[in-house]
Amino acid sequence: MHALDMGLRGFPGGGSLPDLLEKHRGVRNIGRLPPLTEEQVLAWADDYFAAHAKWPIARCPEQVIPGTGGERWNAVDQALGTGLRGLPGGGSLASLLAEHRGVRNRAGLPPLTEEQILAWADAYFAARGRWPTERGPGQVIPGTGGERWSAIEQALRKGHRGLRGGSSLPRLLAKHRAASAR
Repeated sequence: MHALDMGLRGFPGGGSLPDLLEKHRGVRNIGRLPPLTEEQVLAWADDYFAAHAKWPIARCPEQVIPGTGGERWNAVDQALGTGLRGLPGGGSLASLLAEHRGVRNRAGLPPLTEEQILAWADAYFAARGRWPTERGPGQVIPGTGGERWSAIEQALRKGHRGLRGGSSLPRLLAKHRAASAR
């Protein structure tokens, strides 16, 4: 590598192995990557969604983004977070998609209240004539932007999203709606 940099052994100098491999073998040079824009990342995400009927995530199984010369979702996520390659930083692929495409970001879910959960359960009961369960039909709760009864159950049990924990959906319903606990 010193030979490339210092101009030894017939090399002109001022070069590097990544430069040489890029020039003569078409290998992607991570030291000379082009800037990114949020608009470009969103266009790639839209293409991904069109091809896979789901949105990309940072640890996508299909890591390489087609037609980009080797961009990877995890590298894009990192650039969004740290402000590399012209991006502002402080974000993520998930937060970008949440803000611009309305995709649910599990890391940024709003707090829950027992009153809110009970209101959703009441609507479920009014529509179906039975109380919801975490495994019941209609997992996604209508009008909630993607909340699922299974996630509500976990939040009640573990105390996530502003809830106390140590409860469950059946216990909450038994206590407030006289629904029998399973």
